[in-house]
Amino acid sequence: MASAPGALAQTMAPTMAPTMAMTHAAPPAGQPTPAALAAAATVPSTKAFIETAAAANQFEIVTSQVALQNSKNRKVRVFARKMISDHTKIGKGFVAALGKSNAGITPPPGLGADFDAILARLKSEKGAAFDADYIAVQTKGHQDAVGLFAGYAKGGDNPVLQAFAKKTLPIIQMHLDMCYALAKPKA
Repeated sequence: MASAPGALAQTMAPTMAPTMAMTHAAPPAGQPTPAALAAAATVPSTKAFIETAAAANQFEIVTSQVALQNSKNRKVRVFARKMISDHTKIGKGFVAALGKSNAGITPPPGLGADFDAILARLKSEKGAAFDADYIAVQTKGHQDAVGLFAGYAKGGDNPVLQAFAKKTLPIIQMHLDMCYALAKPKA
C-alpha cells in the first residue's frame, strides 16, 4: 500500500482449492515478487499506516463480497471467500492492535472517494470483464499492502502496530501470490 489512503485505490479461514493453495507463485511477467516489494518498501508514518490499512482492508472485504455476486468463475469465488475470511480476521486484529497502541489516531469512516469509484465500477461489471478487473484491483491492492505492511514492520514507530504489521505481512504476501496465480493466462 502507499502512504495515503487514496494512493492504494488509484492503483489498485477456509482452505483453498488445490489449484489456489500455492505459495510463492511466480508473478506474471513484469510484476514484482512479494519479496521484492517488501525489500523496496519505505516506512510510512503511523497515521498513514493506520488510515491506509483500515480503508484498504475494508475495501478488500467489500469488493470480494461484490465478487460473490458478480462472478461465476469458481476460482474467483473461492479467492473472494478467502479474502472475506482473512481480511475480516485481519480487521479484528487491527482494531485490537489499534486499541492497545495508544496511537490516538482514529481512521476516517468509509472507504474514501478513490475506493468508492473503483467499487462502483466493479459493481457495474459482470462475467469475464468483472473477473479481470477484480483480479487486477486485488493484485494492485495486495502489492501496495505488501509495501505498506513491510515498511511499517521494518521501521514503524509504534511497537504494537509494528508487531501487528509483522504478523500480518505473510498473510498479505500469500494473498498476492494467489492474485498472481489467478492472473496467469490459462495454458
